[in-house]
Amino acid sequence: MRRILTIIDSISEWTGRLISVFVFFLTFFLLYDVLARFAFNAPTIWCHELALHFFGAYAVLSGGYVLLHNGHVKIDLIYNLFSRRGRAIIDCFTYPFFFLFIGLLFWYGLEIGMRSFELKQTVSPSPFASPLWPVKLTVPLAAFLVLLQGLAEYIRTLTLAFTGKELL
Repeated sequence: MRRILTIIDSISEWTGRLISVFVFFLTFFLLYDVLARFAFNAPTIWCHELALHFFGAYAVLSGGYVLLHNGHVKIDLIYNLFSRRGRAIIDCFTYPFFFLFIGLLFWYGLEIGMRSFELKQTVSPSPFASPLWPVKLTVPLAAFLVLLQGLAEYIRTLTLAFTGKELL
């Protein structure tokens, strides 16, 4: 079991590090656009669109990495009053809602992404007309990565809740 959890954790870590490179692309596109616009009076359309695409992909694909490092925002005023095992017991009841939400996100994200691919959907009012399907297909991919990491976290939670011992 620990080997499977280690593999899932390494997938989340690896994808998080890979996706972090998107910030450099985003910075480059925005910097290029600002320089072209203000230094040379030659604004671009494609830079802004590509920056939006990279930011959207970055925002959704980093979810598994953030879950691995417990970085999601929580409102835990009452939750932190419980012991670690008590929090694990509470989490045993809340994780099914997480799986339901992420499962629906995966299902409908895949449906929307595939439809966008089939229609060869682009950014319509733009003369650059960048394709939208790559960005839309990041949603089900991201949901799958978060679902995978969530499964690993749920296994750890169940182990702590039932045995009182943490499974690292």
